[in-house]
Amino acid sequence: MPIARSFRQNESAPDWSRRRLLKAAGATGAAAVGGGLLTGCSDVGSSQASSSTDKVRVALGWLKDIGFAGFWYADSAGYYAEENLSVEFQGGGPNAPDTTVLLANGQADIGVHANMQILLQAIVKGNDFRMVGAALQTNPGGLLSLASDPVRRPRDLVGAKILGQVGAKPQINAIFDLAGLKKDYEFVPAGSTVDPLVEKRGKVLTCYVTSQPIALESKYKMKPGKDFVTVTYESLGLPAYATIVYCKQAFLRQRSDVMERFMRASIRGWQANARDPERAARLVVEKYGADLGLDLTEQTRGNEAQIPFTQNALTREKGIFRLDVERLSGPMYAGLRAAGVKDLPDAHKVVDNSVLDAVYRGRNRL
Repeated sequence: MPIARSFRQNESAPDWSRRRLLKAAGATGAAAVGGGLLTGCSDVGSSQASSSTDKVRVALGWLKDIGFAGFWYADSAGYYAEENLSVEFQGGGPNAPDTTVLLANGQADIGVHANMQILLQAIVKGNDFRMVGAALQTNPGGLLSLASDPVRRPRDLVGAKILGQVGAKPQINAIFDLAGLKKDYEFVPAGSTVDPLVEKRGKVLTCYVTSQPIALESKYKMKPGKDFVTVTYESLGLPAYATIVYCKQAFLRQRSDVMERFMRASIRGWQANARDPERAARLVVEKYGADLGLDLTEQTRGNEAQIPFTQNALTREKGIFRLDVERLSGPMYAGLRAAGVKDLPDAHKVVDNSVLDAVYRGRNRL
């Protein structure tokens, strides 16, 4: 679920998921489920070849909320166990070390990062990480406005008062630059709650479109389209991956079979989650995130909202989690550069498609 996952309305415990989303949107700012996803017959050949259980430490980029729905589903359904894996999920949070730090220090084997920019910059600094897949093909970071004065296109931001986290300013500037518009707006620092927008203290609020809009629905009984409008950063020219699975290159060389088994089980979990979003929400509320005081209805709605972000034309052809190197090096890098990011690694060297190639074997689902 970076960007700052300003990612996932009050600031109490039940609001962790919303703040996660806003956290991601402030840091990266960029962010169609196809039918027929199946949960049946999956390859478990790798697990059958090994009689011992391999332990894997997975560092998550945020708190254990619905943003990691497919992993929770896979764990609870026994998909990892079927692959002879014992997975330890290490939750993150506002006071936890970034996953890149944990992997660099050997405290985790696999990372799940919400913020593509932070991950790429960690690679530039000398970390030999490889991106294996991304659960979210489109980063759900974006903008939220009231239908009475909507923001649907970059030019709708001209002269606007924008409510958001300070970390989102580079992305707002990039939107203006990419659209060829003069930077004519007022930025007003704001938290993750929707109250300032409802009170019309600004025209638009930076958000995570799978979180804040749900608050408008639940707290203010507003309806999408009729009462409020959301747009993703991608639709405004700033595409990005999110919920990115990555590891060290050495891990791929030495334990490629473990990585394949982890991804196979995880993919099955995300496929099953697309068919039954309420199950993962219950798992979060009752088990994995039980200490966060999360609301079942909001977690379910958040899960339903994020599922369309797991697919696009590429994943419908080759399977979920797929990474497109040309899309990364092209429009995604262009958006990052417009936001002021100068040093970026060679996209062809940071993406490793071999794991998913081995998992899917030419198919598009498991």
